[in-house]
Parts: sequence; C-alpha cells; structure tokens
Amino acid sequence: MAEAAAEFTALPVETRAGKTVHLRNILMLPDDGLKAARAILARFGETGAEELEELVPQIRDLLLLVADDPAALKAEMEDWPLAVFVRAVGEWQEETQVGEAPRSDS
Repeated sequence: MAEAAAEFTALPVETRAGKTVHLRNILMLPDDGLKAARAILARFGETGAEELEELVPQIRDLLLLVADDPAALKAEMEDWPLAVFVRAVGEWQEETQVGEAPRSDS
C-alpha cells in the first residue's frame, strides 16, 4: 500500500484553520469513490456549460470526494471564489497525474 501511495501521490492543501487536507489521486479511492469520481469527471464535458461558474458544484463535489478530510475541506471552501476552485483542481490534476511509461527502444 505504501508503494502505491508513493506512486499515486496526493496534493497537500493547507487550510486557513491550520489543517492539512490531502487531495488523493482518484486511483487511490475505494471502488465506490473511484466510480463517483469518474462520473463527476464525465459530467464536466456533458453540461454544455458556457459559464465556468456553472461547474463549481461539480468541482466542489470532486474535491470533497478525493479529500482525506472532507469536513475540513468543506469548511475551507465555503467562501472560495471561482478562481480558487479552478486553481485547486488544476494543481490537483497536475500533482496526481500518473506519469507515462518510458518508451521501449525495441
């Protein structure tokens, strides 16, 4: 388990209350969490939302799902402007992105 956790890293987020919440890689979620995360991510393209603000509830749900302490993150997000949601998701995606396997020369 420790090996997988090291490979599929989480993004630490420091809250204003002084707690550290880790936004986990979706591959480290239990089966039901993984299915829920994939469903949320699939809805991003389906909404047809012209305005980014319309995606905030989905972004919030995704971040709460991957958080190791959803209660602490929910309290932190109460007054977040749109820009902070977008930045948090971008940083989480970058940090938890699974690297590509090296190319074979054969």
